[in-house]
Amino acid sequence: MRTDDLTVYLAEISGETVGTATVITLPNLTYGCAPTAFVEAVGVSPDHRRRGVATALMARLLDDARFGGCNKVQLLSHKRHATDGAHRLYTALGFSPEAEGFRLYLREVPEAVRAGTDQAR
Repeated sequence: MRTDDLTVYLAEISGETVGTATVITLPNLTYGCAPTAFVEAVGVSPDHRRRGVATALMARLLDDARFGGCNKVQLLSHKRHATDGAHRLYTALGFSPEAEGFRLYLREVPEAVRAGTDQAR
């Protein structure tokens, strides 16, 4: 799926969706007005983790961000992902932790999400 500022990437194996990543590209008034890409909803089904699916999704979206003239790519990753490989993946792709993130939930959020447990996935 794609609009001018939103792209949803799907990884499929034998017709089954096994991974996703979403990118929203927004104009930025700094850095010569080069856009910023915001990555959200990177996920891989449990049976397909550690097989390069997330790496392939991220590599494709990073290539697209470069081609689209983006100055930077930003993403938030919950602290619970520090132990499941996601943070290692992002670091290996060149990302570095450099900001503190804040969230405000506007709807009811399951306790598992707030607690940061594996049940939230």
